[in-house]
Amino acid sequence: MMKNSVIVGCLMLLLTACCQYAETTFELALPGDDDRSVDVEIADGREALTFQLSGSLRKASFGLSLTGGEYARLWVGDLPFLVWVENEKSWRAELKWNELHFKGPGEEINSYLNTRFVHQFYFNDYYRMEDAEFRGQLQKVIGEREKVLQERELDTKFVEREKKRLQWLRNYHLASFAVGAISRAEPMTLSDESEAEVQLAALENTDCWGIPEYPETIKRILQAMAQRDTSLTDAYSRLLSVLKMATENYEDQRLVEFLVNKSVMEYIRLNGMENATEMDRMFRENVHRPEYVAAYNEMYEANRLLFKGQPAIAFTLPDTTGKMVSLSDFRGKYVYIDMWATWCGPCRAQIPHLEVLEKRLEGKNICFVSISCDNGQKEWKGYVKDHQLKGMQLYLGYDKEFMKSIQCNGIPRFILIDPEGNYVNANMPRPSDVETLKILESLSGL
Repeated sequence: MMKNSVIVGCLMLLLTACCQYAETTFELALPGDDDRSVDVEIADGREALTFQLSGSLRKASFGLSLTGGEYARLWVGDLPFLVWVENEKSWRAELKWNELHFKGPGEEINSYLNTRFVHQFYFNDYYRMEDAEFRGQLQKVIGEREKVLQERELDTKFVEREKKRLQWLRNYHLASFAVGAISRAEPMTLSDESEAEVQLAALENTDCWGIPEYPETIKRILQAMAQRDTSLTDAYSRLLSVLKMATENYEDQRLVEFLVNKSVMEYIRLNGMENATEMDRMFRENVHRPEYVAAYNEMYEANRLLFKGQPAIAFTLPDTTGKMVSLSDFRGKYVYIDMWATWCGPCRAQIPHLEVLEKRLEGKNICFVSISCDNGQKEWKGYVKDHQLKGMQLYLGYDKEFMKSIQCNGIPRFILIDPEGNYVNANMPRPSDVETLKILESLSGL
């Protein structure tokens, strides 16, 4: 069981001597010039690995005290790799071109888990596919994996567990589709068949704890339910609804803690922490894992710099003609910033609403600035021209430091800055939100 697993770091060797079960060691090697951080995560813990340079490779090892076999994730930077860890079945893995290659007793199972399958889902699929098309693709995605699982003739206990995981993988895609359907410019209703599966997947099943997709699926379903509630008009009220459903409908405290922690941290990354007293209370009442609490407190300190009245992070970026434009160029005016990209479906869905705001506030003391996070200027310039986008169009690209400084972990993101260059709201409501125009029209000196 996952609850009997203990992640063992290099500084915790003394603890393992007291464990009931023998430690099994696993090894990982990365190219010497790959400086990404690596974490190992199981259902009940996550630890960073410490690497040593050995020839042309960076090498690390980690030990787990296991009663049997279970899933884990190796996070290489932001890239997750699903692996199987089992007592007395050590393995060695080497990362080559973002593919893991395994050697040792766990080689067959882990090679299966890291197979590059033909049929996949991509983020935008959840926001563009119709129900029938989605279900057809879903059958291909899961069917291909079930076929390969059957052909590999792997350990029977693993196969039974993996069949359950594939069902939860199916559930996760359905839950993500439910979120995508309600998040579109024109929300789509799921078919009765899809809706029934989503409702069934929301039920608690403690036997599935340790399957990564199990709690992740339930979190997505709760998000979809909150988004469907038309009485919830902003992201914060929807978050509180998710937290209420999580704490009142599930008994397994591991699941409740996961749902509350993940939902709150995702909200903070997108919306910040200002004026979130009830969120803070619910988090502290339900989340007690030290690493979760530490990350939350660290996030709070970083977000303090974005609170109302704090100086806005400066920028100097090119427009479509190559002219450099700085935040200081707008001094004396309010600035409503849209962080977006041409590949981002939710971003594109906001453009018509943004244009409505621009028209309603034309001639007022406010500038609308759109900052593109596209990887290439060619696509961005083409989109701006083809769609005749108005307002000030600037190009940021993939500037990690700027995005980190404003705590921007997802787009679209909207920011309001006052005429003195200070934040009014570093996480403004979207243009489609009915409150946005009200907020802008109420600004002093507009």
